[in-house]
Amino acid sequence: MAFSLDIVVRTTPKAGNTDAQNEDAAAVAPKLRRAAVADGASEGWQSGPWAKVIATAYAKTLPEPTTFESWVATVREQAPRSESKSWYAEEKQALGAFSTLIGVTFEETKDGGIKWRALAVGDSCLFQVRGAKLLAKFPVESVADFSNRPRLIGSVDVPAVPEAEWFAGRAELGDVFYLLTDAVAEWFLKTREANGTPWTELDRVTTSSLPPAAFAFWIKSLRDAKMMRNDDSTAMRITLSPGEHEQDSP
Repeated sequence: MAFSLDIVVRTTPKAGNTDAQNEDAAAVAPKLRRAAVADGASEGWQSGPWAKVIATAYAKTLPEPTTFESWVATVREQAPRSESKSWYAEEKQALGAFSTLIGVTFEETKDGGIKWRALAVGDSCLFQVRGAKLLAKFPVESVADFSNRPRLIGSVDVPAVPEAEWFAGRAELGDVFYLLTDAVAEWFLKTREANGTPWTELDRVTTSSLPPAAFAFWIKSLRDAKMMRNDDSTAMRITLSPGEHEQDSP
């Protein structure tokens, strides 16, 4: 089945920060039908650039369960380095940067269908919606499962490579997938657990016809209403559409 990915990405930093201080990252490879979102941990050194490295690496080279540890080792070779020779910079670099990761890849099946598989480390999440039905949520399944200490991929080899989670499913044309960093994902699940349809609001603010400022304004309104934590917030909406895929642009 010929299909393509229609992708819209929206992001905004935590209140009080500039766009340059946003430590979330996203990457897409339409030709490979692959996309990823990563959330850099504020306590790390250069976690924003590290999140970008992680997301881009997934978009370019798909890790497998048996090769995940070696994949992380290879990605660490691309970790941000300080140009400063001060003891402080070297000490911070040695402590490392840290990031979550949620990535998804779509493939055609031999019977003409569509399958997808996802990788997650930490609490950035994937949701699959068909029509008015939520079909999949991964890796966090309820608001109660969020914590202040998610698994993180580090840019240094201590601590050890965290355990990754894997998920796979089937899809149809018209299905919509959302890759969300934790603050938005938590809001999504909270709204769904209250019998709401969070994807309706997400679709409205992630349409390509609206400027990115609309997403930022929407996030601010949720924060002001105490419905969302003040954190860097990123939403990627992927719609499976008929047609050939486009050239990669990770």
